[in-house]
Amino acid sequence: MENNKQGTSFTIEWHSIFRDLLRNAVVVIEAVLIGLMGAFIIQHSVYSPEYTSTATFVVNAKVGNYSSYANLAVSSEMTKVLSEIFQQPSMRSRAAENLGKSSFNGTLSASVMEGTNLMQLNVASDDPQNSYELLCSVIEVYPEISDKVFSNAVLNVIKSPSIPHFPSNSFSKMNKRLIVMGCALASVAAIILLSIFRDTVKDEASFYNKVDAKLLGTVVHEKKKRPLKDLRKKKALLIHENAFTSLKFTESYHKITAKLEYMKKRNGDKVFLITSVAENEGKSTTASNIAISLASRGNKVLLLDLDEKKPALYKIFEADFKEEAELGDLFSGKIPPEKYLFRRYKKTGLFLGLNTKPHKEYRKWYESGAIKRVLTGVKDKVDYVIIDTAPLSVDAAVTNIAEIVDKTILVVRSDVVHTASINDAILTIKEVGGDLAGCIFNDVYPEFSLFGQSGFDEGGYYYSKGYGRYGRYGKYSKYGKYGRYGKYGRYAGVDDIFEEGPMFETASFSSDENGGVSS
Repeated sequence: MENNKQGTSFTIEWHSIFRDLLRNAVVVIEAVLIGLMGAFIIQHSVYSPEYTSTATFVVNAKVGNYSSYANLAVSSEMTKVLSEIFQQPSMRSRAAENLGKSSFNGTLSASVMEGTNLMQLNVASDDPQNSYELLCSVIEVYPEISDKVFSNAVLNVIKSPSIPHFPSNSFSKMNKRLIVMGCALASVAAIILLSIFRDTVKDEASFYNKVDAKLLGTVVHEKKKRPLKDLRKKKALLIHENAFTSLKFTESYHKITAKLEYMKKRNGDKVFLITSVAENEGKSTTASNIAISLASRGNKVLLLDLDEKKPALYKIFEADFKEEAELGDLFSGKIPPEKYLFRRYKKTGLFLGLNTKPHKEYRKWYESGAIKRVLTGVKDKVDYVIIDTAPLSVDAAVTNIAEIVDKTILVVRSDVVHTASINDAILTIKEVGGDLAGCIFNDVYPEFSLFGQSGFDEGGYYYSKGYGRYGRYGKYSKYGKYGRYGKYGRYAGVDDIFEEGPMFETASFSSDENGGVSS
């Protein structure tokens, strides 16, 4: 649900609200504990017990020289009049004087049971004995005052006063529960409101309304499904890696790569920079899957890891350190270009230039032009070059790469980064001379539907409650290991997945005076 009025905008996205509630479950628990502590403080510091002594009377009308029952209407009217008499200040003063006290240190009240001639008299104070004595004194002095004002009524006690044993305003368990529930509900309401009014991109509708860039594609949320033997391993969500990624997740990337192929056909764009505003937006996984998808379509693709502060591609592809395959050593001149080893992924057309450790001297590579010369040297040897970099908010040097690539793609994860930061990043890329192809909306949950039975996700895919079984390809899950298809079927080691070698023997590289490489 989207609302735009006079500059205000908010989106109700149920998955976002549920995630916020789960993430902030500790806050709700803390609110419950605060409620318990507050109830304890109120009970032992603020709360003052009050004891009430009660007596019940029946009022009858007096006729002639003897008492008799009059009709109910007359008796009821008399009861109301008497209740007013009991609550007069003179009644309290005379009762206190009768006990030898200077004041009536209690609360006197009288009430009539509607439609009857029954009256209930209550005296409340902080001492049970005092409440009882005051009520008895009121009953004792009543005839002295009432006979002077209203003499044609007779009061008969049907319930005598007694000493109260428990406070009439006791702080019960129900009171404690109400306080605790109130605190919990207040915290839940605050979390929900903050989630609704947080200015992030939660769905495609809000993307189009808030983000000043083209939407290249939407990647649906995918649960990590792993066989039992790999439950303890952190495996990336790579398409074609195994049979446990869903069809709609895989197709999300195929639709994006189709647009990249169109850009190349129309404008000759081959070098694409994949970045994001903040960390943990799925930038490296997105770059990896785009490269895999392009290679699966018969293209020769080079995937480079230029996140020199926190490289992640080697973890995604489970690659070990190789002395002549460290990309940073190529840029710094430690490895001659003719000896550098690109890694080939699963006998496909995908080649990897990886770093397995941070490189502090990476800024010199930009200043010397080493990165630009490498990209120029390999650009004509492959169909596509996909570059994974650090987030823009972490490393300003990303803009140096944006200047020399053909197109930049910004990964925007659902409900993570504020819209203002996303638009600032888009403006920064354009200001440095970068050509922004658009954004990839990542980790988008399906639209909420009643009972979760069916609906359409933001990527336009129809799903139903039973669709999840197709994540394992339904009845065809027995082919999940791809045992008949060689190395593709096993979660093999690095030596099984990669082939090392100078894959671009035809490229002519040489060292320059700055220790970089040139072609």
